Amino acid sequence: MSRHRDVVRLLSEARPAQLDRGPSIDLATITAFPQDAPARKTNTRRLVLAAGLVPTAAAAAAVTVMIAQNPATPAPRPTVSQRPASTDKPATAQQFLLVAAEQVAAGEATTGRYWTVTTEHGETRQVGPKAGPYDIVLKMTAERWTASSPKDKSWEFYQSLGAAPATTADKEAWERDGSPAQWTEPAPKGMKPVVIAAAGGPRRLRTPGGMGPRDYLLGGQPISPAALSALPDDPAALKAYLVNRHKDTGGLEGRNDYLFNSADALVLELPVTPGVRAAAYKLIAGLKGITTLDTVTDQHGRKGVAVAYTRRGDAGTRSQTRLIIDPRTGHALAEESWYLGARDKLMSYSLLVSAAWSDDAPPAK
Repeated sequence: MSRHRDVVRLLSEARPAQLDRGPSIDLATITAFPQDAPARKTNTRRLVLAAGLVPTAAAAAAVTVMIAQNPATPAPRPTVSQRPASTDKPATAQQFLLVAAEQVAAGEATTGRYWTVTTEHGETRQVGPKAGPYDIVLKMTAERWTASSPKDKSWEFYQSLGAAPATTADKEAWERDGSPAQWTEPAPKGMKPVVIAAAGGPRRLRTPGGMGPRDYLLGGQPISPAALSALPDDPAALKAYLVNRHKDTGGLEGRNDYLFNSADALVLELPVTPGVRAAAYKLIAGLKGITTLDTVTDQHGRKGVAVAYTRRGDAGTRSQTRLIIDPRTGHALAEESWYLGARDKLMSYSLLVSAAWSDDAPPAK
């Protein structure tokens, strides 16, 4: 079970009450950049990840068929050891992960009033007529303020960034479909269909549901702040703990899949100590089937090394989860899910914009 929230459900919650099908619109209108909002000062004790959001030339070219957005205000990089960026492929995934573990272990363990995480999620959906279907990419941002104390309330804000054709070929198919401004996905009997809008929506407040207000998600299951802070920083002990949690799920997900997804969450966005984050990297290094890819860029154009975990489905299809890591700091940048075939296809992604402890009060909206 993935730890990520249901992107389509949140997007449907974010859509306006009335979405009448309007006239065809030009893609340039969909991808127009909104005005930048004034930067808000945040008192952060330690930044886990600083997102350099200036896209590369390749990413800039891709923006013609993707929803544009405001880049987040970059924050200072963490004070951990940095190595010169290298374009060489690491000798092995295990060696690269052990170096990353060494880098993050040198970080300082801190805390604060709120653990704040800002992420961007994207998902590829097939829409259009049966005779000429095409792919679109839905995007949304989520900003969560999780309180350390039960005296404070946790908050979550989200915003639909809209949807647009995924590739140039998809854009051409979209134009043949009449350049629709929205798409409707059928729903099971008794449920409302999901309307996907090309235009983005307003920023909204959502109360975290399905778990305690101060809980986090690890391996698709809620975990309390106390349990999270008590995680062992020894790789073998951490693996044993996660194996026991996997048994509690009934084994609906393969054990290696569960271990990879759980360790992925620990290095990407959960507020754990540097020692636990290092142990999670070492745990991933010990899993079978882990490989590295050449230097890649995430969906914000940030360069990193992708550690790939590939699995084969019952029908022989292959899928791959890629954890993109900054080789200079050892910090994780993003997770991407790919379908592998004659033409590899990005199915979804979760990109970390920032994660930090803060003593500030959450924004009003």
